[in-house]
Amino acid sequence: MATPVYGVRMSANTKDRILDAARDLFVESGEAAVTMRAVATAAGVSTMAAYRHFPNKEALLVAVMEHGHDKFLACMSRALSAPSPLERLIASGQAFLDFALANPRDYDLMFLRTAQVDLTCAPLAWRDAATFRFLVDRVSECMSAGYLQGEDPEMLAFSIWSLVHGMVALYLTAKLATDEATFRGLYVRALTAALARS
Repeated sequence: MATPVYGVRMSANTKDRILDAARDLFVESGEAAVTMRAVATAAGVSTMAAYRHFPNKEALLVAVMEHGHDKFLACMSRALSAPSPLERLIASGQAFLDFALANPRDYDLMFLRTAQVDLTCAPLAWRDAATFRFLVDRVSECMSAGYLQGEDPEMLAFSIWSLVHGMVALYLTAKLATDEATFRGLYVRALTAALARS
């Protein structure tokens, strides 16, 4: 559906194409390659069209990060359909993996690389917290139901996040010489073992 932007009607997916192009340029060639002109060319739009959506490169990179975190939280939220607290926690771990493998470039930019532009004005802290709070909530309900031991759900959630992120990072950066199916099995076993010790 077309939407008016500064008096111009543009395709509803133009903004997503610009975001994806910026993400890909960053991952493939580094931050220096991300210019408004280069992003517009990669997205198949005019430079003016890119500026209609984003006033500058900094705003564009902030939006790329936000877009990735929005998709990540939406993926994690699907775990809420599982019937029990423990199943929801395990499903959250599976959703983490599914997102990373289905969106490796988003994951790379969100968690494996650092942008040098000033992002201090961006609402990234609470967006990051939203996904972490989701995990803390899953751990808390497991503790309340007696599935997990301990008194600090945030620390346990941090430990779980560190484990799954570490495994995913090793796989996505080709530090593990294994195929996806084997890695998925290793991931599930490691996560299950970690929860069993908690």
